[in-house]
Amino acid sequence: MKTVIFILTCIFFVTGIWAEENTEIKTQTDLSLTASTIGEIQFGLEKRIIFPYLQGESAITADNNITLKIGAEVTPISFDMVIDTVWTPAAFFNLTLGTMIGTGWNYDRKDYRLNGMGLYRFSETENPQERADGSGFDGVVWKIHFGPTLQFDLAAVVPGDWNHIIMKLDHFIYYQNYSKARGDEQWYFKSDDGINQNSFGYYFSGFLGYQMPIVLNMAGIQFESSYPFYNPQSGKSLADRQSEKIFSLIADFKFGKRFNLMVINQLSNRLKHPVTIDFDRQWRKYRVLFICTWRLEGV
Repeated sequence: MKTVIFILTCIFFVTGIWAEENTEIKTQTDLSLTASTIGEIQFGLEKRIIFPYLQGESAITADNNITLKIGAEVTPISFDMVIDTVWTPAAFFNLTLGTMIGTGWNYDRKDYRLNGMGLYRFSETENPQERADGSGFDGVVWKIHFGPTLQFDLAAVVPGDWNHIIMKLDHFIYYQNYSKARGDEQWYFKSDDGINQNSFGYYFSGFLGYQMPIVLNMAGIQFESSYPFYNPQSGKSLADRQSEKIFSLIADFKFGKRFNLMVINQLSNRLKHPVTIDFDRQWRKYRVLFICTWRLEGV
């Protein structure tokens, strides 16, 4: 938690000084609404501040910059803030250092329960019984991530409105923590599967898409993989767990200069429920996401 506060303080201090000395800073503000076919809903607000940095005359370095992203996200069971600093030293490469801090609450009804945040317990018997243990605003969840992104756009080599074949690869190392969890205790956040631990992990994302100058602005496919590998509090490796994988078909529709609708159809190797100590998974249809974005400021 102290690490998160230190990073946020440094970011605001440095960007505050930079803003006073640089008149070419660009800003962008987006308002978003995310909904899904499994009943999820989230409102988001993100501010981007783009600082030109070590820009050159070649196509590779002309748009070099440091981008600060500050966002807030709210759902019916959680609230969190996200801050990312993205350094782009070349058109095909950037480095990201970011953090998230949030809290949640549970919504309990006779026929169903929404788990915003809390400890997750299950018995190691023949018929495991899941149990969520937590109350409203019962601590905080925070996460730090760092890693490189490689990206390629064919139009940078062969200019043309119809030549935007895009590839993007993300590699992030992260550490996640729930302030109430100790040792190898497991916890949930935003109604996830509830097998999180205070641990280091690795995240990979690969995207291949085609961008067009029409209403269907972009279509593509994406593969994501995420898994924890070490819990420093318990001193135990988590590498024997299967990674969570998500395969997505993505279509992005652009209406004018300020409104986008992204539709994401996902398959995932979701955990079998009730969760067992072997963390067995099976591939099945996950959800369809609808992300509406309205640009309030910027181009």
